[in-house]
Amino acid sequence: MKNSPLKIFLLVLVVVLLLLPLQWLPDITVGNYEVKRVELLSDVLPDTLAAGELPALPALPSDTARAVASVPAVRRDSCPKGVVCIEDYAGPGGQGMAPFYNALSRVKSLDRPVRVAYLGDSFIEVDILTSSLRRLLQQRFGGSGVGYLEMAPPYAANRATVVQRSGGWSTHCLLDKGKYERQRLSLSGRYFLPQGTAWTEVRGVKQPRLDTAEVHTLYLRTSTQTEAGVKLGDGPMLAMRAAGTGRIEALTHTGRAGKVRWQVPAGGGVTCWGVAEESRHGVVVDNYSLRGSSGTVLAEIPLQNLSELNAVRPYDLVVVQFGLNVANKKQLNYSNYTAQMKTVVEHLKQAFPDAGILLVGVGDREDRINGELRTLPGILALSRYQQQLAADCQIAFWNLFQGMGGEGSIKRMAEAKPAEAGKDYTHINMHGGERVAKALFKAIMNGYEQNRP
Repeated sequence: MKNSPLKIFLLVLVVVLLLLPLQWLPDITVGNYEVKRVELLSDVLPDTLAAGELPALPALPSDTARAVASVPAVRRDSCPKGVVCIEDYAGPGGQGMAPFYNALSRVKSLDRPVRVAYLGDSFIEVDILTSSLRRLLQQRFGGSGVGYLEMAPPYAANRATVVQRSGGWSTHCLLDKGKYERQRLSLSGRYFLPQGTAWTEVRGVKQPRLDTAEVHTLYLRTSTQTEAGVKLGDGPMLAMRAAGTGRIEALTHTGRAGKVRWQVPAGGGVTCWGVAEESRHGVVVDNYSLRGSSGTVLAEIPLQNLSELNAVRPYDLVVVQFGLNVANKKQLNYSNYTAQMKTVVEHLKQAFPDAGILLVGVGDREDRINGELRTLPGILALSRYQQQLAADCQIAFWNLFQGMGGEGSIKRMAEAKPAEAGKDYTHINMHGGERVAKALFKAIMNGYEQNRP
């Protein structure tokens, strides 16, 4: 059937007439999320609100100001020009940056790599930001390998720092309500069950320190003795036996290789989480991205599972970066959100008692306000609430918003050549990740030089 111009015009007219009234509906916020209205004519209608009429941002809460003032001088780093410094609210022996700095100072004598777990949302997905931070830390302190990898992550095909293939797994995620078993959850928020004999193959890429690795580990739990297989390069498939303790186990095989294949049979209540490719020493940065999450769901992960993971894969620093999916145009009070995140932070502190905790604030995000792209007021407010959260929990805080360049930074990054962010004015790309990672690395090195033992 041919489409006549009149029919097409009438169809478009009906759609426009249906959408037009939606622009006068008020913004709706459900929980911590904003349902945006349809602003069909935003580019042609005159501004309805003068810039000076935008809601004023709240001042830094007085309890945060007191917490900042009360931080011992030994933990307050002097901040050189060009560095957005880490604010450390932990006292002596606390879970700020000190555990990480102490581990870095002993990097050559430790019997394992210094490890960083970087937890975040889609801002760090496919190893954006974390790949550059990993490279910078490994250049400074040694180490190689991409670190932790989930058995069958949904974003594997788009990750440039590793080639990963898999088959035979059923995937379960804590964001899928009613479709997961809480007792199987671990730090990544996903778990994988073998269907028959499942397999995961990891191959290095032609990038410095990512082409090969020397320590290869599978993380799983089973209730009976289970035999998994590992194959390095084109060598034979070797048997690795899990004891079947009912706790998280690490099956480790050493040997320099650029390609590793794991096989896991079904049965015995086997739950798998991931594999790791790393070096014997140096630094490893693990990317734990959970697209669409506000971070509050991490409190759902059983403490026992996190503690068991810490026993077989200890971390020296846990970075927590969420908020991208929470900030919106109108909301300025994020006390409910930060109260939930306080539970998460305390949960992580208890699970990883020997690790430092670094809260990374929300980055810049822009939307059309009064007909022009501007930083959302909610971004500025949320960043302040996150700083208060860090002070209340006595952990470290890094202001990502300032590290990106402050107001309008995501727009400038999106318009850079080559582009460093997407035209959604929310997400950075690999070029932007390099910029942000350098800023964070400078902050880490500034703190390390001033505070190492």
